[in-house]
Amino acid sequence: MSTDVPLSARRRATLNRLLDAGAEVFAETGLQGVSVEGICARAGFTRGAFYSNFSSKEELFLALLDREYALKSEDLRARGDELTALLRQQDRAMTVEDAARYVSEFFAPDGSEATWFALETEFALLAMREPAKSPGFADFVGRFQVELADLVENIVHAAGRRFTIPAPRAIPILIGVYERAHRIT
Repeated sequence: MSTDVPLSARRRATLNRLLDAGAEVFAETGLQGVSVEGICARAGFTRGAFYSNFSSKEELFLALLDREYALKSEDLRARGDELTALLRQQDRAMTVEDAARYVSEFFAPDGSEATWFALETEFALLAMREPAKSPGFADFVGRFQVELADLVENIVHAAGRRFTIPAPRAIPILIGVYERAHRIT
């Protein structure tokens, strides 16, 4: 999929329907179990519409992950900005209980976690099974972790607290706890 030429509204709508359909079927059956025909059927398009936008289901999958990471990052930044502003307005030091409550609320499910977790897991599996088909996996994960570390560090600073370990080391721990919670539920 080329991004050099601006997309028309119709083409953007087609892409979004294909991406949305891909998200649904990838989450339901996994990348290996999905066919281009299955994605097309879910989106209500022909194979021609698919192939005029993507060269393979893997390319659609990577575009989907790129979109989902961008949306997740945007959502986390907005929520982080809200929380940072709230914390700066407080007139007392944050207690451990307050911190636990804020962390729980910040990472509370919003309804999209199951699909997000399934897609992210499929992406990790693709990267392990076929590294050539998943270029950029480390970049996706690294970029997301750097953004999250900056965000969390700003929130912690606004609360008048600091990490006892460097934020970049704390983030994989937080992500692990978050992911484990979603695997169990």
